Amino acid sequence: MDIKKHRTLFLLGGIFIVLVLIYLALSSHQRGADESDAGEGSQIQVCDLGDLSSFQFTDQSTGTGMSFVKEDGTWYVADDRDIPLAQTYIDAMENTYASLTATRQIDDPDSLSDYGLESPSYTVQATDTEGNTTTFSIGDAAKEDYYLTVDGAQSPVYTVSSSAVSVLQYDMDTLVKKDTMPSIGSGNLLTAEITENGQTTTYSSDDEEQSDTISTIAGGYGAMALTDLASYHATAEELTSFGLDEASRTTVKLTYQESSGSSDSDSGDDSGDSDSLTYTLYLGSDSGDGTRYVQVQDSDLVYLVSSDVLNNLLGTGNSTEE
Repeated sequence: MDIKKHRTLFLLGGIFIVLVLIYLALSSHQRGADESDAGEGSQIQVCDLGDLSSFQFTDQSTGTGMSFVKEDGTWYVADDRDIPLAQTYIDAMENTYASLTATRQIDDPDSLSDYGLESPSYTVQATDTEGNTTTFSIGDAAKEDYYLTVDGAQSPVYTVSSSAVSVLQYDMDTLVKKDTMPSIGSGNLLTAEITENGQTTTYSSDDEEQSDTISTIAGGYGAMALTDLASYHATAEELTSFGLDEASRTTVKLTYQESSGSSDSDSGDDSGDSDSLTYTLYLGSDSGDGTRYVQVQDSDLVYLVSSDVLNNLLGTGNSTEE
């Protein structure tokens, strides 16, 4: 009888241990599920703010940031609405944070400092059309994602796609809407008029003796990039300091044949001939670092362009269009 009792107790003890192990396994699995991916192809909705009226972010490592406001569907720099913005970039910021999704939700996180959220890398503020502001704090990287909290909450902690950070990593030069450049090459450049110090020199593709110069000018134009900005909307004083005031600047007026099937009506002035268009640039002084100041006619933007490239544009270089 004693032996039977011992066997029964032993059996019950074994069953109890198995049940404990099953419980611990299930608990561990559940905790893992709470902090695991929401499932292949699925996302966790962090917020749904609708349309935004303002958006700003700060890079805490540098103390720099940007602030934008939206009016009548158009985004502007909050403190300088004369800067022309390429709307696509700001739209991407709005689309990301107005309806932010996460790949994980950690409901019982450790200390925020463990996720880099006590001193976040980025702070983002998104304000909806009702004036409600939501603040996002972005911490350390979590493999391909980043940790994030909302409105300073201790929990939950989310992990969000790296796109939530990459949409913030643009400088103002990238966000500014640049002037367009029509397609001009030696095959469709008709004439180039260069005016400097009150004197105008005209080069024509019809003049065989000037064909090399026309190719050099076309090559200089083709190598030119309007990307590096010196001013987003130059004042009269700045234009003078850049050598771009009317008395100092060099004017380059290119008349070209419009490419078949394309339209460059926004890129230059209509010459009055339905078969040709003109594109006018102003060249200023040397900036001191191997570039010169350049402005497109009727634009407030001022660019920095390689002096060597501009020498070719002026027909004084020794390169030809490839």
